[in-house]
Amino acid sequence: MSFKQLSLALISDITARINSTDDLEELLGIIIETTKDVLNTEGCSLLLYDPDEDCLVFQVAKGDKGESLTELKVPRGKGIAGMVLESLEPVIVNDAETDPRIYRNIDDAVGFTTKNLICVPMKAQGEIQGVLEAVNSLERPEFTNKDIKILEYLSDLAAIAIRNRRLIRDLKDRARELDCLYQISQAISNISELDQFLNLTVNSISDVLGAERVSLIFQNPRTKAFELSKSIGFSLEEESHLVDESRGILNEILSQGKAILVQGQTDINPDLLTPNRYKTRSFVSVPIRQDGTIIGVLNAADKMSGDSFSHQDLSILSTISNQIAEAYNSLLAKNQKEKLTSIRRDMQIASQIQLNSLPNIPKKMHLLEIETSYTASKEIGGDFYDLIYHNPDEVSILIADVSGKGISAALFMEFSKTIIAGEVARNSSTSISLMGANRIIQEKSGYFMFVTVMLTRINMLKKRIRYSSAGHNEQLLYKAKEKKVLLLSGKGMPLGIKESEVEEHEVEYQPGDLLVLYTDGVSETTNETGEMYSLENLAKLIERNGDMPVENLKELILDTTDAFRGEADPHDDYTLVMVRLN
Repeated sequence: MSFKQLSLALISDITARINSTDDLEELLGIIIETTKDVLNTEGCSLLLYDPDEDCLVFQVAKGDKGESLTELKVPRGKGIAGMVLESLEPVIVNDAETDPRIYRNIDDAVGFTTKNLICVPMKAQGEIQGVLEAVNSLERPEFTNKDIKILEYLSDLAAIAIRNRRLIRDLKDRARELDCLYQISQAISNISELDQFLNLTVNSISDVLGAERVSLIFQNPRTKAFELSKSIGFSLEEESHLVDESRGILNEILSQGKAILVQGQTDINPDLLTPNRYKTRSFVSVPIRQDGTIIGVLNAADKMSGDSFSHQDLSILSTISNQIAEAYNSLLAKNQKEKLTSIRRDMQIASQIQLNSLPNIPKKMHLLEIETSYTASKEIGGDFYDLIYHNPDEVSILIADVSGKGISAALFMEFSKTIIAGEVARNSSTSISLMGANRIIQEKSGYFMFVTVMLTRINMLKKRIRYSSAGHNEQLLYKAKEKKVLLLSGKGMPLGIKESEVEEHEVEYQPGDLLVLYTDGVSETTNETGEMYSLENLAKLIERNGDMPVENLKELILDTTDAFRGEADPHDDYTLVMVRLN
């Protein structure tokens, strides 16, 4: 054959190349080069799905006109790629010159002639990632169904890799956002002087976004004029106390009522921004609102890297602006004489973070039946759980408990969850994942807290569980055949304290066995006399009822511990994750 066979050696080489980088752009290039090489074609392209515009966008293209294709968009249903996006079925076209389905706008835009092509969807865990396309076969007249099988194999690998890299990238962005939110919340909680608060705010935003210029404009509540309240990165002669609301960015935001993101356009309206004052042509500005009214504007310009600002940067500034508005008005109202007390706001922030933090885990996933339960003992809790999908036959499930309470604990919880998920996604070893997360948490965290974690990796094909514990209490594996509970534990310090070795263990399971992950709020449920429910009672309850449907068993555990507690207030968060292993 004139194209390469998918030998075991080639499969191994392709997998190694795709897993050789965490950088999404580099990964896309590797996928394209590999596809072009394996199918022996004149050109290849990878189009990612943009859910906001419901279209495909050329991300990487290889061939004579590859660079011209980058960033071009293909609407849903248009051309072969758009049809594959809509139908999620592969397509072969061996006579492109006469086929009316060909989207000739693309060929016309880049001066390319499509003779034949093959296109398949890229899907991972039920989510469409884009399409993979090969154009103009070399050394053979047409594409065949065998080419579809090869391209589908490559697209499956590519889709999982792209989804994982996007997850890692999004997690890093989320960690960056949370870091900035934490710094701002610290300012809100600990600073009673308005100037100190504004100074910390612009510096925190500058650090997180990598922006040389950051400015805060507020409306004077007495004169109603807008004034430059604090800025960094501007020379003294550029700064003006009063800001003209009849022109420029301020006028645009006041009249349109929405944020502005400019990503490097060459034709910036001089009435909006004076280009010669800035190093780059990208900036972001968001309104600061109080009770629906715009009371100020937060601006950032000139990325130190020279890159453009992103939609993620816009999201960060929008989130921060909500906190800035309340803090600014509170400090003004107190005339810088009283310390700012922001418990209710902190509770709202933390509750929202936690609400968005816990994943929506399906009750059934391949061979697993999963039930979860979470109840915070106070307004803000410190427990969390997560599920990381690796492939159809392997998932990781973890449960964790953060030390402390309050806004700092909630932010540390989300920060830790983000870091741990990123490490679990990139490593196959549970111990290496936890030790890697520990190093990052110690290096990046300023929370002075720690988190206990039990991490399990379930291989449904091999009927095997690998697990590691970072200071977490013993967990339970109910063996259905013996009707006994096996305690799962391991050596390892909680994450965030110091460098520590974490052991990795392995246990086989049989269909019908039950994995029970919990935090100490379950086993240490305490009644009015101070007596604890205990791990022993929990294990006995599961041994007596372990064959019960997992949803019913969860309700039984909840009812039993509630009855045991009686009228006593919960002293700790209550988190339970149960997995029937089929």
